[in-house]
Amino acid sequence: MSEKLPCKSCGALILPTTALRTDGLCMPCKQGNRESLEKSKERSRQQRAYDPQRAHWHHLVDRAHASEQAFASLTQEEKLYYAVSVLEGEVYNGGMHQFFSNSSGALYNEAVEGLKELGATQALALLQRAAQVLFGNNQPPVDRHERWQAMPLYPEDEMATLPDWSIELEEIDRAYWMDPDGLSEKLEAYLKNTGLLKPFEKPAN
Repeated sequence: MSEKLPCKSCGALILPTTALRTDGLCMPCKQGNRESLEKSKERSRQQRAYDPQRAHWHHLVDRAHASEQAFASLTQEEKLYYAVSVLEGEVYNGGMHQFFSNSSGALYNEAVEGLKELGATQALALLQRAAQVLFGNNQPPVDRHERWQAMPLYPEDEMATLPDWSIELEEIDRAYWMDPDGLSEKLEAYLKNTGLLKPFEKPAN
């Protein structure tokens, strides 16, 4: 097999027979479209590297954590999107118990309102059922320490039988993980419909 030769213009390797026909140029350079081809490749690389939804989320998280009062300064749409997104992350990572035991539990009311706004009725029912399991008929406290005090405790003996509330919570988690509402798609549509994503969308060239 003949050893390939570098294009005289761009350095791409080409067959010797091609080099003879094109005076040492690859076909894109010979046809004059190498530059547009490379620009197209670069656009594709940039599109893969830049995700408007991810950029929006990082920006929103930074704003929400800028100070103790930062979350209150968000718009209603931002609060609801943030709360439901945090709920998603916590439940998929460690279940409803993790959502309520972490600082994220303070967002319970916003998560409820967000799920209502999104029409995620089944996720909403599961979240409210989890709150019922952990707090009975009481509202989950906003204060984290107060939530810990109100939540039932796991047995200290790791070999002990799991309490009924824990078993029910695991059932809720499994049902949530099945994503009955297609929540990711609803969140993405909400971003677009509310205009929250628009500042992060790059115009097509």
